[in-house]
Amino acid sequence: MRGRGASIRLLGMVLASLALLTACAAPRPAPVTGVGSRAPAPIGGHSHRVERGDTLYSIAWQAGTDVPTLARHNNIQPPYNIYVGQVLRLDVPGGRRTFYRVKRGDTLNAISRQTGHSVADLATLNNLKPPYRIYVGQQLTLRSEPSASSKPVPAAAASPAPAVRPSTAQNGARPAGTSSPAKTTKPLAPAQGKAYAGSKVQKNAAVNTAIVWQWPAQGPIISGFSLAETGNKGIDIRGSRGQAIKAAAAGKVVYAGSALRGYGNLIIIKHNDDYLSAYAHNEVLRVKEQEAVSAGQHIADMGSSDTTDVRLHFEIRYQGTSVDPMRYLPKR
Repeated sequence: MRGRGASIRLLGMVLASLALLTACAAPRPAPVTGVGSRAPAPIGGHSHRVERGDTLYSIAWQAGTDVPTLARHNNIQPPYNIYVGQVLRLDVPGGRRTFYRVKRGDTLNAISRQTGHSVADLATLNNLKPPYRIYVGQQLTLRSEPSASSKPVPAAAASPAPAVRPSTAQNGARPAGTSSPAKTTKPLAPAQGKAYAGSKVQKNAAVNTAIVWQWPAQGPIISGFSLAETGNKGIDIRGSRGQAIKAAAAGKVVYAGSALRGYGNLIIIKHNDDYLSAYAHNEVLRVKEQEAVSAGQHIADMGSSDTTDVRLHFEIRYQGTSVDPMRYLPKR
C-alpha cells in the first residue's frame, strides 16, 4: 500500500508539471492597446505582407485599386499568383485609398508615426473613439493620396463616357448583352465630409456597358451609396437569414472567403476587365474561387457575418473604384 501511495503521489507531481509546462507554452492573446505603448516596426501603410487566405483580388479590393494596376506595380504576371509572406507595394498612383492591417503589438500612436498620420486623423477616418482600441487583423483606412479631382460628382449630373469595350470574363463566362440606358438615381446616402478619392470615377464610369445587371437580393435598401471618403461604398439590403443571394451578372468568382475584416463571408465576382461586384455578410457561400457563374445564379445565403443584423452589402467597382450600384441596377 505504501508503494502504491508513493506511485500515486509521483504521478500527481508529473501531471502537475506537465500542466504547468503546457500553460507556459500556450499562445497568449494578442494585446489590444491604445496609444501609449511602444510597438515593433511592422510593414508600413503603403505595403502589405501577404497572409494565408489572401488573393491579389482581395488585396486590391482592400487597397481601392484594380488587379492589373496592383500587379504591374509589383511586377506580377498573370495568373497573378502570390505567396504567404510576400510584401506588396500598395502605393499605386492615381489617388486611391490605402489601408493598414493591424499587427500584434501595434498601437494607434505607433501606426500614426509610421504612416505619417496624426492619431486624430486615423481615429476620424476609422470612426474610433477614445481610448482608441484596435485589434489584430483590423483594417485601418489611411488618408487618400491627392487625386485629380476632390470634388464629388453627383450621379444625377454625371455624363456617361463612351461605352466600355465589351470584355469576356475568364473561364468561359459569357458577356451578358447590353444594359438598359443610364439612370439618374440620386445616392440614397448624401455625400458628407471629405470627398471620396474616387469620386471622379463616378463621372467617367460608363453605365451603358455590355453587362446586364440584376438585383442580387429582394428586400428594402437600408443604407445607400455615399461619396463621402468614409461613407458606404455600396448599398445594404435587408432580408431574412438564409435568403438566396444571386449573382448580379455573369462572371467568374475571384474571391470567396472571410479574410477581409468588415465584410464577413464575402464573394467577389469579375464580370469583365473593368467591373467587379461584391456580396458581403453571407451566412453560407455556395460558390468557390475560379468558378464561372451565370446571372441570377444562387451564390450565397444571406446572413449577418461581421455585422450586427441580417443584410447583404453589395458593391460594384469600376477599375477598382466603388461606383453607385443604383446607377446600374434596374428600377424596381
